[in-house]
This record gives sequence, structure tokens and C-alpha cells, in this order.
Amino acid sequence: KLRPSVFVGDGAFQMTGQELSTSVRNKLNPIVIVLNNKGYSTERFIDDGPYNDILNWNYHRMPELLGAGWGCEARTEAEFDAALAQANDNKESFSIVNVHLDPYDSSRAMERLGRRLGKKIGKPKKR
Repeated sequence: KLRPSVFVGDGAFQMTGQELSTSVRNKLNPIVIVLNNKGYSTERFIDDGPYNDILNWNYHRMPELLGAGWGCEARTEAEFDAALAQANDNKESFSIVNVHLDPYDSSRAMERLGRRLGKKIGKPKKR
């Protein structure tokens, strides 16, 4: 049986994470990996500023909120490897791994996308 693994940025999770309640209600068991760099990455490359920073949630504590699931944090590659192994072993409910990253840690593709979008729309004028 296939099992979904979801990679989501922390900003996107703050807009969509409530859907984990659907996983609980329907007894689904996705593995959710939150790439937590404390903000909106793509937008940082378009126009960097404090408006791209977001409140840092304890994503790994979503199971406490929802009354089901398993969660943990990872700050190193070794911790991530261990977390992923535990998430794979948890077949009964969703698993969520809060992966802490530097605010500017991103892929080259994301950086290119952000910079291209920034050029297309033009940077906002300072008031």
C-alpha cells in the first residue's frame, strides 16, 4: 500500500496544516516533513524584508493538538535520519517532522524562481 510523504514549507503549512485533522478523522498515515526556515522562502528572493518572517510554530506538537499522530524535531542530518526511520515505523497515524533550517537555506531552483518572479513583477517602491 502506498503511503504519502509530504514536504511542505513552514509558511505553506501555516496556511494548510489544519488538513492533518482530515488525516486523523480518516485514519490516514502520511509522513509530513515541515521545512522550517521561519518564513516565506520564495518571497525572500523576490523582496527580502521582515514581512517574510513568520511566527515559529512547534509543528512537531501537532499530535498533541489533534489527539493523534507522532511528531519530533530534527536539527541535524543524523536527527533527521532517525526521525524518518521512526516516522516510517509509525504506521498507525500521521507523522510530522519539524526540520529546522537556516532562513536562507533553499534550493538553487527556488532561488532562481524567486529572483525571476522578482524581476517580472518588479520590486515594490519604497514609500
